[in-house]
Amino acid sequence: MLYNFIVFVGVIAAIGLILWIVSVAVAPRDPHPVKEDTYECGLPAPEPIISSVNFQYYFYAIIFIAMDIAGVFFVLYSVGKGDPKFGWVFILFSLLLMVPLSYIMIGGNRK
Repeated sequence: MLYNFIVFVGVIAAIGLILWIVSVAVAPRDPHPVKEDTYECGLPAPEPIISSVNFQYYFYAIIFIAMDIAGVFFVLYSVGKGDPKFGWVFILFSLLLMVPLSYIMIGGNRK
């Protein structure tokens, strides 16, 4: 059983290494300057673009991902007829998830 897992991890690592080597070998080394330029709707930008990222909804995305993963854990626990002695772990996990969710629900991330 352990041997099969080690072989599986080795094969996946070898495939990853081969794909990385191929991507480095095939990638262009000196791209044309036009490809490095900023475009808006397929046309060159009329003025210089200051590249900034708006993190306004970043916190909401993190909460969404956390709740999605929590849902997967809860479904796996319930479908797998989870051991009752580990139920306290899911209660604690639920309470910990309620802290950021309640922060979002009361509007704590307003600017």
